This record gives sequence, structure tokens and C-alpha cells, in this order.
Amino acid sequence: MKRTFRAGILSATVFLLLVGLLWGYAVVRERQAGGHTHETGSGYTEQTGNTTQETAGSCNDTTAAARPTPDLSLLSPYVFVYDTETDTILFSQGQLRDRIRPASLTKLFSAYVALQYIDPATVITAGEEVTWIDEGSSVAFIYRGQRVTVAQCVEGMLLQSGNDAAYILAVAAGRAIRNDPTLSANAALGVFVGQMNDTASQLGLTDTHFANPDGIDMAGHYTSLRDLAQISRLAMETPLIRQYAATVTDSVTYVSGELIKWRNTTALLHPESEFYCAAACGLKTGSTAGAGKCLISAFHKDGGYLIIGALGSQQEDDRYIDALNLYRYYS
Repeated sequence: MKRTFRAGILSATVFLLLVGLLWGYAVVRERQAGGHTHETGSGYTEQTGNTTQETAGSCNDTTAAARPTPDLSLLSPYVFVYDTETDTILFSQGQLRDRIRPASLTKLFSAYVALQYIDPATVITAGEEVTWIDEGSSVAFIYRGQRVTVAQCVEGMLLQSGNDAAYILAVAAGRAIRNDPTLSANAALGVFVGQMNDTASQLGLTDTHFANPDGIDMAGHYTSLRDLAQISRLAMETPLIRQYAATVTDSVTYVSGELIKWRNTTALLHPESEFYCAAACGLKTGSTAGAGKCLISAFHKDGGYLIIGALGSQQEDDRYIDALNLYRYYS
């Protein structure tokens, strides 16, 4: 009886030792793997923590140098770092495919779509659409009856973040898309916004839908971090957008003769700003009650750009602090 009892204890002890050894081996293997990954959409390689994972789609076969997740106390709830040269999302905070409000970051895509259909030298006469902007909107100071070029509208959208310029351009582009200069402003706006959504779909921006060309909070107007990275890349690949996104200040004479001075809303570009960065080359700010304080910033890096998004900040400065901290880490 005692021998049987001792044998049972011995067997149980050996079993527990084997289980412990196997469990310890599994833990070591897991720690050696390190890092963590999030779901990404097609067209990107996402790198988070110490691992990289290539997603389905047509993204480049890239293997950016692994780097630990930055130990930063980021102030913005939604953040991404995207390297255009390797087509890689290096870091994100917040789910990449969450639907978020883009505020005036919308204007990057509005300008991109419009320039597919209307020549920058085309002259536009501002109409009733300039009265459609929300009270308190940022404006480029273009009034009904004034004549401006398409290029001037794009500049007014990117420097001043002018909602008036966005609506003027949207109506003109809508008429160009339909090849009907007599189309009413309201109908032309509908055509243009519809084309924005068609273009987004064609580009695979499956987490994006637009309801207006200026980014004012509206039902059905949203995007995602993943899609914003793609939109930012397209913007930087479009010469006119890239030029104006990096312009600090400009004196502009409208076709109808009025002289106006515009100043870029991106503090990263202004040498007198505490957030100035010589490597910065744009890109766009945005702010609404629903979206919070938003920023897409672009920095020169190697043969491409490091694009950093910081969205949903509560304070004006938070988005710049996050962008600069992440730029210093990943540059």
C-alpha cells in the first residue's frame, strides 16, 4: 500500500515537472517572437512593435527595419506614421480602419479629384456656392462674382483651408465632369461629391465616404487612418497639391484684379513657430467640433516622404507635439 502511494506521488511529480517545462518553453518562444500586429487594409505593409506583416493586396514587398514601438505619451487618439518610399505603415495608434471624421483633411482629396477633370488654368466665376459655407468656417476670402483660376482655388484650400474655395472648385469640377457649364450649382456639387466617392471606391478606400468637399461634420462623412495614408500619398504625388501644401505664405492676384495674402495654417512650416521643422513640407490641418484638432504632416525622408497623421487632439498644440516626436523617432 505504501509503495503504491509513493509510486503515485512520484508519477504525479514527474508529470507536473514535464508540464512546467513545456509551459516555460512556450513562453520563451512567444517572447522571442515579440511585438504585436493590427489588421491593415490592402496596399500596405504594417509594422508595429518588433514584427512586420505583409497584408493582402498590391502593396510593395517591403521589409522596413524593425524598430520597437515608440515609448511616447501621444496626445492624439488617432495616429499613424507612413513611409511612402517603402509603402509601409510603420506605426499606428487607434484601429487603422476605424471610421473617423477628417475635418479639412478632406480638402486634400477634393483637390486631387478636381484636378483629374479640370485644368489648373481654367478661370471660374464664384457663384452662389460661396454662401453655402458654415458660419465660422475658415475662408480664402473669395466672394460672389470674383474670378479666380482653378489653381488659385487649390491654393486657397491648402494654405487658408478655405471652405469657400472648396465649394467653388467643387461646382466647377462637377460641371466639367458632366461637360455642362449650365448645370446648376447645387446639381454640380452633387455630381462632384458623387465622383469623390466613386474615385475613393476605385482606389480601394473602402473605409471612406464623403458628403461634402470641405470636411464639415455631416452624417456619412468619414474616413480611416489607413485611407488617409493613401490619400496623403496621392496628394504628395500631385505636383500642384505638393507645391501649395509646402507654400508658407503667398500674395495672390485674382483674375478679376483683387489682391489677397494667404498664410499656410500648418505651423510646422513657419520659422517663427515653436513647432517649425526644416524637413517639413506640408501637408494639411483640420478642425471641427466632431473631429477635434487634426493634422497630416509630411517630412522629407530619403527619396520619399514620412507622412504622420495626428487626429482627434483636444488642444491645438497636441497634434504638432505628436507629429514632431514621431518624426524625430522615425527619421
